[in-house]
Amino acid sequence: MKNIKYMFMVLTIFFCFSKNVFAGSLSVWASANTVTVGDTVSVSVNAKEVFGTFSINVSDSSILSGPSSGDVDNNTEVYTFTAKKAGSVVVNIVPKDMADYDSEAKYTQSKSVTIKVVNKSSGGGSGSSGGGSSNNNNNNNNTTTSDVKEKSSNNTLASLSVEGYNIDPKFDKDTLEYKLTVDEKVLSIKVSAKASDDKAEVKGTGEVKLSSGSNTVEVKVSAENGNEKIYKIIVNVEDQHPIKVKVDNKEFTVVKKNNDLINKLEGYEEGILKIADQDVVCYKNNITGIVLVILKDSNNKFGYYVYNDKNNTYYLYKSITVGGLTLQLLDYDKALDNFKKYKIKLQNLDVDIYKVKESHKVGLIYGTNIKTANTGFYVYDQNENTLSKYYDEEIKMYQDKSKQMKNYLMIAMGLFAFCAVIFIIISLVRSKKLKKRGINY
Repeated sequence: MKNIKYMFMVLTIFFCFSKNVFAGSLSVWASANTVTVGDTVSVSVNAKEVFGTFSINVSDSSILSGPSSGDVDNNTEVYTFTAKKAGSVVVNIVPKDMADYDSEAKYTQSKSVTIKVVNKSSGGGSGSSGGGSSNNNNNNNNTTTSDVKEKSSNNTLASLSVEGYNIDPKFDKDTLEYKLTVDEKVLSIKVSAKASDDKAEVKGTGEVKLSSGSNTVEVKVSAENGNEKIYKIIVNVEDQHPIKVKVDNKEFTVVKKNNDLINKLEGYEEGILKIADQDVVCYKNNITGIVLVILKDSNNKFGYYVYNDKNNTYYLYKSITVGGLTLQLLDYDKALDNFKKYKIKLQNLDVDIYKVKESHKVGLIYGTNIKTANTGFYVYDQNENTLSKYYDEEIKMYQDKSKQMKNYLMIAMGLFAFCAVIFIIISLVRSKKLKKRGINY
């Protein structure tokens, strides 16, 4: 019986040890332990075999301000804080949804760093602290009471006009919206405006390029104190035969002439095609065969859309460029084994990315390389900001590390348990034989 007890003790110790043998850790440090008011300080959070999100709690946000949360994935993340006033604070990193990379056990150990904020040097001399200090205070008081003047709030225009045309109605500083109609051959107009106050700033004047249909020209007036007012001129470029289309139940107008209304895309050559028997500017990629046209919505916003002349359909063209590789983003409507679909913000676009776990910084993006016409998945690394072709051979290398380690651990535990059971059985059989012989065991 003693042998059996020893075996259970060994098994217990093994299982306890196996849960912690791959335990991860979290550490935090500051770029400086003492900073000056107005300066910034970086706080680094390092995760070793740990991933997930955490809260950043500053003991006094009036002394030090910065982000309130973050995430790590077996790496180091850096967060910037601003020193606002003198004092001492403790920055606490508190795990919110974190787990050990290998065992997937929940990680809950908090870490902290202390940062001291001091006032800037007064910059004064080292002379007597009596009269000199008093004079400085008096000078400061005089500045705040007699030298500070109230800034002007006048944000109106004294004049607004379009060269060669009459706006409707006639200009009045209190009228903020005007209308103007021009011939479809007119590609641009020249807008002039003058502020009522010389200290006000006027933006939106000069040459303004036009497209067919409705165009909104905004002239913004900023008063000295920052108050803004916007005057609008709605310029209607007459189009006797506008081409109206619908995309996702939203109405657009096909732009027939670019006129530099939107930046041209690299890899696409400008040309002309026929839509509704009218000439329309288009852009074609000779490698992929993709043809783009420009559409304008009711808010006068332009965008490139992929045009299919066979069924006369359109869909929004979205692309990202990373490290010289331009990828046209496409929808992938099938399930992907071992991956889930998430969204990330990349180059001002909401991009679908497939990851094993949301906290991971590496994932797959589906699209077409406009330089090779290859359509498939590409590996995007958020930390390194790199994009590369994803090959099927890489699947094994990209498996979830935690599942691999868990399988190895289960096999080892199974073998150990099997050996332990065999040892116990042998011990019991031996004990029974000895009892039959009359030997106490």
